[in-house]
Amino acid sequence: RNAFVKTPPICFCPTKMAVPMNIGALLQSEIIEDAADKDEGVCVLGIFGKSAMQPGSAKDSLINTLADKHVFSLFGSDETDSPGGGTSIQAYYNQENRVLYLVLTSVFDNRQLIRACESLTTGLGHAEAHEFWKGAEKDHCLQLLYLFSLCHVLLLVHPTCSFDVTYDRMFRALDALRQKALPLLRSAIKDSPVSKEWKLNCRPCPPRLLFVFHMNGALRVGSFGTGNGTDGSGGDKPKKHSPRRRMQHALEDQIYRIFRKSRVLTNQSSNCLFTVPANQAFVYVVPGPDEDPISSLLGHLRSNCVLRESEGGTPAPRQRRYQQMRHSNRQPSFNVESSLSSGGQLVDCTLKEFLWQHVELVLTKKGFDDSVGRNPQPSHFELPTYSKWVHVAFKLYQVMIENSEDDAAEISLKVQGQLKVLEGFLDADAKFSENRCQKALPLAHSAYQSNLPHNYTTTVHKNQLAQALRVYSQHARGVAFQRYALQLHEDCYKFWSNGHQLCEERSLTDQHCVHKFHLLPKPGEKPEMDHNPPILYHNSRGRSTSSCNCGRKQSPREDPFDIQAANYDFYQTNRTQTLFQDQSRPQLRGYH
Repeated sequence: RNAFVKTPPICFCPTKMAVPMNIGALLQSEIIEDAADKDEGVCVLGIFGKSAMQPGSAKDSLINTLADKHVFSLFGSDETDSPGGGTSIQAYYNQENRVLYLVLTSVFDNRQLIRACESLTTGLGHAEAHEFWKGAEKDHCLQLLYLFSLCHVLLLVHPTCSFDVTYDRMFRALDALRQKALPLLRSAIKDSPVSKEWKLNCRPCPPRLLFVFHMNGALRVGSFGTGNGTDGSGGDKPKKHSPRRRMQHALEDQIYRIFRKSRVLTNQSSNCLFTVPANQAFVYVVPGPDEDPISSLLGHLRSNCVLRESEGGTPAPRQRRYQQMRHSNRQPSFNVESSLSSGGQLVDCTLKEFLWQHVELVLTKKGFDDSVGRNPQPSHFELPTYSKWVHVAFKLYQVMIENSEDDAAEISLKVQGQLKVLEGFLDADAKFSENRCQKALPLAHSAYQSNLPHNYTTTVHKNQLAQALRVYSQHARGVAFQRYALQLHEDCYKFWSNGHQLCEERSLTDQHCVHKFHLLPKPGEKPEMDHNPPILYHNSRGRSTSSCNCGRKQSPREDPFDIQAANYDFYQTNRTQTLFQDQSRPQLRGYH
């Protein structure tokens, strides 16, 4: 175990874990196990989901409820949060129940979302901000796949009592990513002390996914009044289940139908990313208070301060204090779920009872038989000891999360390369923007090339490019706008420079050279048209008539492009032709 540790090992005893700790610190610490607990199996329970904009975290409070201990702070701890709003996994081991809790915290939680917003720099562009959030979402998916590869049971916690259909797309993306990364994960855990089925499937069993929703005011069920389950009319037959129980059944049917339609769930559980039980409840709705706690406390304070007329008379101070205490004890401050059934209804189970029926199947090594159909195939199941689980978890942690620099670095880079699979599932905005901008590019190219001469100058190029950008901005949308705008710049420049660029030199009479972009001949070099670029002298196709100093002789000449050609070369050439025989040397004239 010490061979995998980079830093000096920290001694850690899982049976004495008092506070949650980061999964990286847990895996990189040295294990010290009690002899009595060394061979006991461990049920791994993962918790993930979203949280509402409230001070506390619903996932942390679930751990406090299930463990019957104050494990997580009510308002969260900054020490357990990842810096910069990143994704992190906190671990807590409950020795009494032999359950290891793994809590995933990401930008879908309010505390991490606030940290991520604070880490964004001012003036960040739309495309850069989109890339930042999609990177955080990919990181969340990779660590969520890490949980799906290590847990027996997973809890999806949602702050409302309606199912978020975006989870369907995310689970399909995770399934595709798992299929791509499965050969890499197999090579990472091939030497681990676990069964062949675990090494082949890279997980102890197909994890069972459970859903926990919170009541957010959509349904109010009191302990009296509507507790008889009637629909409002006195003659209706009382319902067998409470409204909350019926809501749970409706959510189960909805979730199962959605996942079956999208092929996230199939008949064979071993081929699925996760499973849901066929004959057990997998949805639980956490009841909320029937009224505002502050209003309830104010009402009790008001009722204690005002004496009721029915009690009659003015009692003595001690008697009045006794009556106030007696009145307070008769009416509790908060409506809690009663263990008695009213109106013939079945009693709703608690959260711990709901969860423990699934945990018991793991701890008793019965496993999950969630395959359906005519010929259901049994799925593999293994209940590992803590040391075996840590060995596999550390191997997967190196290649999926840590990005180490040792032997697992090559596998880690390949796993990171497979994250491109997530883009087609998760980044619908970028996919729409890509398609929209790709359709706008041909229209912009046509606008650029319209009414163009064969060769043109930089000014014409810039004017046509501005027109192309106007057409492009009318049709292109989304985060890919800037990237395809730069591509339009490059495409137009390539078209212009590939045989359509006009020579930018102007003659002394302010006329453009008519040749396309070319090079000037060196001294003693002849013009060459077939060279790329061609080697030519400047020519504006302009001709003028020049005369000698006395005006007796005249001759046509080409439009000059420099002072030497205007005032020396022309006269020097004509001197050999005896055009100016009366002059002993050429005179500088005409152009300065």
